[in-house]
Amino acid sequence: YKEYLDKQFTQLVLKGEQISEASFVGCRFASANLKFSSFTKCSFENCDLTGVVLEGTSFENCKFPGSKLSNLDFSPAVFIKCDFSGAVVENSVFQRIKTGSKNETVRYDLRECVFSDCSLLNTVWIKCDLENVSFGRAKLTSAIFDRCKLTKAKFGEADISGASFEGSTIDQTELDTQGFVHYGNSRGFKLC
Repeated sequence: YKEYLDKQFTQLVLKGEQISEASFVGCRFASANLKFSSFTKCSFENCDLTGVVLEGTSFENCKFPGSKLSNLDFSPAVFIKCDFSGAVVENSVFQRIKTGSKNETVRYDLRECVFSDCSLLNTVWIKCDLENVSFGRAKLTSAIFDRCKLTKAKFGEADISGASFEGSTIDQTELDTQGFVHYGNSRGFKLC
């Protein structure tokens, strides 16, 4: 088990690396090139991954408590069974671009990921499969869920004020009372 403490990763240090069971604590990856790298069973605690290059990058069974992953387009990366609980993922886009296309999106499977207690302000989710995914206590202010599958997703105590769910499948999706009010407001309803 390898541990990295307060390390600054520069552009080419991790390009093409396969890292398994490592712990990154307080590390900065700002503008680092993670192209074709894979991370398995890694923990990124209080790390700054803002602006990283994620082309062909995969994360499996990784955790990101207290880390910043803002201002990113996650389309070239793969996340499998990742736990974003407590992370700051703002102004970012979750989408999958069809291979060989510049802008045609396909279904992005995030079903086994967790986004509880996340700050997800202004995030955009395009054609994401978020079935059974937990967003409990997440800050989803002004988030956009475009054609997403939200069947049985859990939004208990989440702030969805200003969020949009256009074209999304909502079936047995869990909301608390405040979430119902915010959802109703987004649809033009007014509480009387």
